[in-house]
Parts: sequence; structure tokens; C-alpha cells
Amino acid sequence: MATKTTLQTICNKYCNINHNEDNYSIGGGLTDGRFASNRHEDAKYDEGKLTLGEATQLFKKATGLSTDEVKEVIEFAVPNMEWHHAGKLPKAYGGGMKKTYFLNAKEICKVASNWTTYVAELEADKIAKKEEQEAKKDLQAKRNEFLQANAKKVERVATKPAHFYCLYSECNGKYGWFDASKNIYNMAEYHTGWVFESQELYNEFLNIN
Repeated sequence: MATKTTLQTICNKYCNINHNEDNYSIGGGLTDGRFASNRHEDAKYDEGKLTLGEATQLFKKATGLSTDEVKEVIEFAVPNMEWHHAGKLPKAYGGGMKKTYFLNAKEICKVASNWTTYVAELEADKIAKKEEQEAKKDLQAKRNEFLQANAKKVERVATKPAHFYCLYSECNGKYGWFDASKNIYNMAEYHTGWVFESQELYNEFLNIN
């Protein structure tokens, strides 16, 4: 009779398995006869490692959550996974080689041992990010209302006026306008933004929160 997969059974197995901690010493290049890197093949056959897909299915069995929910928790808990090249990307996705992500035994053990904590932290992180986005939207709405009432918009002026709030700067190149942050040729820059009649109004705008 098969043993039911639980968080505890995952801990029992992976908290006591060793894994190759440095397969970069293997060297780069592709495995003979396969479109996969040597390091990918080493990780694939390491008993102390699982691909992200395999780990997702394992934790899905243990928790009863959906594939997307489990993957989200794992990626939150282990944001910098080991990865190696294997397989080809379709030309529609830019071509080149795919990346396969791996979790090692220590990471699997950590996720299984602290699953409830990671789920709670992820939910709190989502709430915090949502509140931050809402606060940004509210601030932008206040600023836009103030700008419409107290400033004049100007576009692509060569010289920044006094009391000027710059939205963005551009250059006029051979193939049209482009972001001035990419101005590697020291070309003339033109600015779009809002002009206030006084420093006091400009300061009032900057202090909106």
C-alpha cells in the first residue's frame, strides 16, 4: 500500500538526503546526444534534487492546493532557484534554450517544514503590494488633479522652464523619438512636463502625499 504524501513525509525524506552543492565544477557544454547541458543532466539525476515541476506536483499531493497555488508558494519561498539549460524554445518565444529550475533537498526540506508560514507570508505580501498599488493610484490621482488646476503642460521643450516638473525626456533620432536615458550619442534632449507659475505652487505639488 502506497504511503500517503504529506508535508511530514516530505520532511522525513528530504531533510535527510544529501545533494551535489556545486555542479558548476562539472563544466559547461552540452551532453553528448542530448540538447541539455552537462549541469542539467547532473541535477536531473541527483537524488537530492527535484525540478520545479516535480516539486510542485509533490507539494500539490501533500497540500491539496492547485498547481498554480503550490508553484506560487514555492517560488516565494525559494526566489533564487538553481537552473540549467535544456531543450529548445520555439522561435515564437525568441528561440535559444529553455531553462529548467531545480530545488535541492535543503530547500525542499525548508519549504515542507515551514509551509504554513510561507503561505501566510505570501498572503501578507500580496495584501501589502495591493495596498501599495492603491496608495500609488490615490497619490497619482491627487497629483493629476493639482496639475490640471495649477500648472500648464508643455511638450518636447529644449530648455527646462523654471518651476518645471519633468515627466520624461526624449531625443529625436534618425528613426524617431526615443527615451533620453538611452542617449549614448550625447544628442540634444527635449522635455515634457508641467510648468508652475511660482516656486510655492511647485513645492505644494511636491509635498502632496
